Amino acid sequence: MTNNTDVSPLNSGDTAWIVTSSVLVFIQIPAVGFFYAGLAESKNSLSTLLSVLLCASVVIIQWVLFGYSLAFSDTSASPFIGNFEYAALRSEMNTQNHIAGTIPNALLSMYQMMFAAITPGLAIGGVCGRLRLFPLMVFVFVWTTLVYDPIAYWSWSFNGWLRALNVMDYAGGSVVHISSGVTGFVLAIMLGRRNDYGTREYKPHNPVFVYIGTVLMWFGWNGFNGGSAFASNERSVSAAFATNIAAAMSGITFMLVDKFVNIKRFSAIAFCNGIVIGLVAITPGSGFVQPVFGIVFGIVTSIVCFYAMRLVHWLRVDDTMEVGASHGVGGAFGMILTGILAQYSVTTMNVDSGAPAGWLDGQWIQVPIQLAGIAAVFAWTVVWTVLIVGAMNSIPGLQLKCDMEAERVGLDVSEVGEVSYPYVRVITDSEDMGAFERSLPVVSQKSGATLLVQRV
Repeated sequence: MTNNTDVSPLNSGDTAWIVTSSVLVFIQIPAVGFFYAGLAESKNSLSTLLSVLLCASVVIIQWVLFGYSLAFSDTSASPFIGNFEYAALRSEMNTQNHIAGTIPNALLSMYQMMFAAITPGLAIGGVCGRLRLFPLMVFVFVWTTLVYDPIAYWSWSFNGWLRALNVMDYAGGSVVHISSGVTGFVLAIMLGRRNDYGTREYKPHNPVFVYIGTVLMWFGWNGFNGGSAFASNERSVSAAFATNIAAAMSGITFMLVDKFVNIKRFSAIAFCNGIVIGLVAITPGSGFVQPVFGIVFGIVTSIVCFYAMRLVHWLRVDDTMEVGASHGVGGAFGMILTGILAQYSVTTMNVDSGAPAGWLDGQWIQVPIQLAGIAAVFAWTVVWTVLIVGAMNSIPGLQLKCDMEAERVGLDVSEVGEVSYPYVRVITDSEDMGAFERSLPVVSQKSGATLLVQRV
């Protein structure tokens, strides 16, 4: 199928909303960085922030060169992968794509570029504090090409086979969250546990960063889901509304479960984790279900993900930011709930042709179809991630995991050479603590600042 439609006439309202949504989704990239950096130890905080933005930058270049064309070409007859029709921005500025006919092709490319850019940034949360930066950049470029682009084509392109199967993934429950969650979990297994895993408790070094990251992610998710209609219409409103309801309900539910099961106070970290889980869960169904069902998505998925996290700990898999349990499991259960709660009254809104629905409207086949989509994305992601990591670890200089000493002192020092907190001195057990303490008044007097000590 070819597409030579000129970018005229455009819908100015749709164009303005998708430009806005692109900016909203971009905000989520540094938001993930803040969220992860706050959960990490201080010695890895700057490297975590940098890693997320590096992932995005690598994907942006890949997307412009050929990623968008592989993922969203509407001139490819293949059900599995696109072609190079739009490579290097060729034919993007003066055409429209079949899946978004009222906005420029270039705008669809930019909007979807933000989705692609954030996905590997979510995945690396599974191995924060263990990833070397140059191999990370190579991994992200290859992974996006072999894993993300094909999955996006299957689910969202004009001829993708999962789209033809009627798998319902409105804004990325499988494309973004299952793929990133599974990748993070596989990386955690293949790179191995942190050297001191199980010998001490890891605590978030900056809960305020976690809070800021959560608020910015929630804010940006209005464009993530609300913009996935590719238009400014009733469906975009419904998707954004459901998104906010699910986030609020999930945050409260997860915090309460954490309090009463773990016998704790009202944890701000738990509340923020719950919000993110709710946002993940509602993503595949936001444009297919009545907004009020965001309450169901929030309650069910937060409880499931809470116990998934406990299972991961029991299995002793060192998934640093628990991306497997939150994004992988959260995305999967969001897909299943979509198959149950989707209704024709929403799925047929603002579309010219028929659309699938779920169990509430008597479409009993939809949940098995959703499970098939989950299985396909899971299997493809696992196989290619294992192959990529295995290949890179066999090439000198491309091993993903840092050495023991780099891990001990932290990646801020060993990989970046800069630190988030210049007046924090990291000392080892072999240093003379007494002599160091005697020098503190002199150091403080010279620097005019308080010197903090972190023992590793």
